[in-house]
This record gives sequence, structure tokens and C-alpha cells, in this order.
Amino acid sequence: MGKIVKKKISPRQKMINLMYVLLMAMLALNVSSDVLNGFTLVDESLTKSTATSSEQNLALYRDFAKFMEQNPEKVHEWYTRAKTVKQMSDSLYDYATLLKELIAKKADGAEGDYRHLANREDLEASTAIMLSIEEKRGLKLYNAINNYREQILTMITDSVQRQVVIDMFNTEVPKRDITMMRNWQEYNFENMPVAAAVTLLTKFQNDVRYAEGEILHDLNVNIDATDVR
Repeated sequence: MGKIVKKKISPRQKMINLMYVLLMAMLALNVSSDVLNGFTLVDESLTKSTATSSEQNLALYRDFAKFMEQNPEKVHEWYTRAKTVKQMSDSLYDYATLLKELIAKKADGAEGDYRHLANREDLEASTAIMLSIEEKRGLKLYNAINNYREQILTMITDSVQRQVVIDMFNTEVPKRDITMMRNWQEYNFENMPVAAAVTLLTKFQNDVRYAEGEILHDLNVNIDATDVR
């Protein structure tokens, strides 16, 4: 199987994350076309990064399947864990996609597409979809992120990577006077422009694929290539 190389956050990924933080800060001051264009660019970059991570993760899953065929007794435990990782990662990823679709349709109508937003500045769609009293989608996402974080932390042994995951899926609301009375879903989606809300969900998806890859690399380390062959 060869030597497993730990995957690190690339400089490009760090830059994208920094751009997102800066755009959120600018958003608090001004909802301008330039800021909205910035969110669109970040969303496109995150989407490309996510696609790359997804391809790398699929390659690792194929490795697991191959070694499972060669030595099921030795690999079964790690193969089963890998399948669990895929199931819970896909579940959170797909839910984020659904939310993006719902927000886009709320803003642009039945034919709305989150990849080609028309009303990027709409401030009502995100609130209506994520903070609906009946559907509670924002609360469901909050719970799903917390559950995902706690589950995957049980599978990561490296302390540095554990902290990266904790930071990625942190759901604490910043303790500032203006936010003291708001919960996580209100802080992230209330009166949020559609472009920003969709980009935030894309960022969650990117984080999921990154964390998924980290776990798969850790699980791979537990398989001795020589014994498997």
C-alpha cells in the first residue's frame, strides 16, 4: 500500500479560509456588490477544493475495498470504520447541499440554482429556510455538525489534527454583546445574504471532505501492507 503521508492544509486552502473570514467582517459593515462577488469567488474556490478532496477520498475507499478482498480478516475492522466514516460524511454533505438548493429556490424561484444565483443580495431567503419554526433546519444542521464532530474525534489520534477538526466544526457563538442573545443558527443565517449563506454551507462541505480524508489516512495507517498482501 506504500507509505501513508499525512495530509496538511494547503496554502491555497488557508488563503480561501482567510478570504472567507475577511468577507464576513466586511459583510458586517457593508453589503456591496464587491463583497458579494467575493463570496462568489470563495464559493467557487471551495467547490474546486472540495472536488479534489472528494476524488482523493474515493481513491482511499478503493484501497480499503482492495485490501478487504486480499485479507478480510485483518482489514475488516478498519474497512467497517471507513464505511461508517463515508456514511456519516455523505449524510452531512448531502444535507448541506439540500439547504443550498432550498435557499436558492427561495431567493430565485422554482428554477433557482445555488451555483448560479440571481438574487445574491436577498436577505430573507436564508432566514426563511434556516430559521423556520416548523422545519428547524438551522437547528438540525447545528446538531448534525456537533454530532459529526464528536464522532470523528473518536477516530483521530493525532493531537494537532484533532484541534484542526475541533476548530473546523466549532459551533460556539462569539461572545460579544451584540450576539449574546442569538443562537448558532441565528448568528450564521439570520438576515444573511444568499451568497454568504451558500458559501458558508459550501465551507462546511469542504471541511467535511477534509476531515473525512484525515480519518481515512489514520485508518489506513492501521493496516500493515505486508501482512495484507
